Amino acid sequence: MNRINSPVLIGVGQITHREKIRDEGIDGNDLAAQAIEACAQDTGRLDILEHVDVLSVVSSFAGHRGSPLAAICEKAGINPPRREEAAVGGNNPQWLVNRAADKIMAGEFKIALLVGAEALYRNLKFHKLIAWEELNERFRDDPAIIGDLRRGANAHEVLHGVDRASHIYPLLENALRAHLKMSQTEYRYFLRTYYRSMAAAAEGNPYAWFNDEKKWDDITKPTPTNPLFNFPYTKYMNPVPAVNQAAAVLMTDTETARKLAIPRDKWVYIRGGAEATEKWYISERVNYYSSPLIRFTAKAALESAGIELPDIDFFDLYSCFPCATIISALEIGLSIQSLPPLSITGGLSFFGGPGNNYTMHSIAHAVGRLRQHPEEYGFITGVGHYLTKHSVGIYSGIEPEKAWGRESQKNIQARIDALESPVLCERPEGPATVETYTVLYDMPDGIPWPIIIARLDSGERCLATTLKGSDLVEQMEQEEFIGHRGLITPGAGGPNIFR
Repeated sequence: MNRINSPVLIGVGQITHREKIRDEGIDGNDLAAQAIEACAQDTGRLDILEHVDVLSVVSSFAGHRGSPLAAICEKAGINPPRREEAAVGGNNPQWLVNRAADKIMAGEFKIALLVGAEALYRNLKFHKLIAWEELNERFRDDPAIIGDLRRGANAHEVLHGVDRASHIYPLLENALRAHLKMSQTEYRYFLRTYYRSMAAAAEGNPYAWFNDEKKWDDITKPTPTNPLFNFPYTKYMNPVPAVNQAAAVLMTDTETARKLAIPRDKWVYIRGGAEATEKWYISERVNYYSSPLIRFTAKAALESAGIELPDIDFFDLYSCFPCATIISALEIGLSIQSLPPLSITGGLSFFGGPGNNYTMHSIAHAVGRLRQHPEEYGFITGVGHYLTKHSVGIYSGIEPEKAWGRESQKNIQARIDALESPVLCERPEGPATVETYTVLYDMPDGIPWPIIIARLDSGERCLATTLKGSDLVEQMEQEEFIGHRGLITPGAGGPNIFR
């Protein structure tokens, strides 16, 4: 029988620097080099790094003002002829795997090394963290940068505070809750169950940042130490970026793996993959409780793998905030009444949220599981920005029966781009109905500040806030505010006002 040459993962390495002393000597590049060393050892072939053709690095927020490529190569003792760094986005680890599979099978290179690291726990004390936009500005003139460099928010969204994850995901969370027809009390109970499942996945995990001390009961209940952060989230419901973690993956094709005598029990196949971007700006979305992008990419990945959803044995759906995970689960066809475990790591609130690189850890965990249970299929996702960029990978120890190909990927972006968005009115005036909302508590002056997305009676969408000290804030916290009617007026050099 003729063997099919297929892309395969042959090594993984993870590092979690668990010491809770903020050690000034810890550096993200050091952690990356340690993960690379662990990855090489994992292959059983210690000289494997001499054969690496390309190094792909996931960008870091941990204080690097220049490219980390040279430093990582020096610290890891490698000299790949091709070096590249991915732009900002939690979708990038899975996207890099899909991309490497394409390029390996196209003959562009034979062995790819993918790595990412964050030392944010250390850098919170010793360095100012780099914002997304600052990273992207550095990237714009760097030819080694790959990926999408568009800004995550437009000027009108920035004016209304719709410009960062901690402000936007609460908008999606409230919209999802209302769509599911749950009261705030019912939904908080639902989220307790969700977080309990995440905590169970992290418990005993040697790589998880919180694997024995951050109890799930503390997550959804506001307390003096766990206050409301941005409604409906408490402080601990947010991802935990202040970690020291790194992960690396080595990829090649099966022919090269045989030539290098990589043990067969180390191989895990990338069986299918897909990626695309949603309507880019949050104000352009079709609605705030669904994601056509996730639906289309999941379907394409399953088709490229030649399997169906019931064939999947485990999931790790990107889990920065609950709505990201739940929307993904619903879009790929899972039932809200009988959700399976949605993470094999514990998610970003328990395993840790190492910047853009969380999904590299998901992939490493999946490889470990599939080596123990090669007959299984794993479904991994990555998300960038605000459910804006999505990547999917399907993994298994089962050898493919057909050649690697991603024909089903080709039309996804065109289908997303063809979706009709509501018209955005930047200077709205008149009656309006609340589409979704949040209340921000992390404001410099300590005064809660709502963000409201509403629809005018014309159907046009608009962004707004309220007057400071408005009684509407209390209603938002205690009653169903989605569907609330009010009057909106254009801002005088500032945000629009909803009354």
